[in-house]
Amino acid sequence: MRVKTYVYPHPINAFVIGRLGISVEEFCELHGYKQGTVSSWVTRNRSVKAIPCDFLYSLSLSASIPMDEVYKELLLLEEQFYLSMNPKKEKTYVD
Repeated sequence: MRVKTYVYPHPINAFVIGRLGISVEEFCELHGYKQGTVSSWVTRNRSVKAIPCDFLYSLSLSASIPMDEVYKELLLLEEQFYLSMNPKKEKTYVD
């Protein structure tokens, strides 16, 4: 089964699907999280700063990288996410 790669660009989704190559549902099953809990974080645009430490630990285990690197990558993804939501509007001149 292929993983759908075009998803809501929240940092959690982007990291799990883009970096780990699995669906968020599969990640939740592997690490014992309720999928509804994680999806509520995504739909409510929960900040990376507010993600529980044990969730970051699970991400780092799955990615085989230290927690601080996971956190930094999530912060970068969050910045990209917010920029995509609020693109800078250019002024136009009216005659």
